[in-house]
Amino acid sequence: MTTRHLLVLAILALCGLAFVMPSPSPVPQDLKPPSELALLMRNMASFMDTAKSHTVRGIDRPPYPEQFKKMKTATPTEGMVEHAVFDPFADFFLTTLDSYYKAKKKDRVQRYNALVQACANCHMQVCPGPLVRIKKMYVPLPEPIPTQKK
Repeated sequence: MTTRHLLVLAILALCGLAFVMPSPSPVPQDLKPPSELALLMRNMASFMDTAKSHTVRGIDRPPYPEQFKKMKTATPTEGMVEHAVFDPFADFFLTTLDSYYKAKKKDRVQRYNALVQACANCHMQVCPGPLVRIKKMYVPLPEPIPTQKK
């Protein structure tokens, strides 16, 4: 046999061993259930998706989410929330939420986008992970119609 044949046989044997060798057993992960605040944030994201849909389609807003008022008292994930930083953002979100619900139909897109911005402002400081999703929540504003000079 030539050296080339031996090399091909050796490679095939190694490939065969790779299929026969037992795969390493996965290391069990200690996954904790999501915190009360994490679950509330997931509900907020779902609400924002629905509110965006309603806003874009020009239909009435979804029911007011009373549970969001628990934001400051919901148990956060351990070590994730410093209330001195988080609470002012939570207050601003709730104020902006009220503003969205009080807005006239013609102002809803701007008020909705202000609500999205309230989410983004907090997540830039407290927990940046959801920012990619939050940025997709904005409703594009219509381009202004240029005025013609006479």
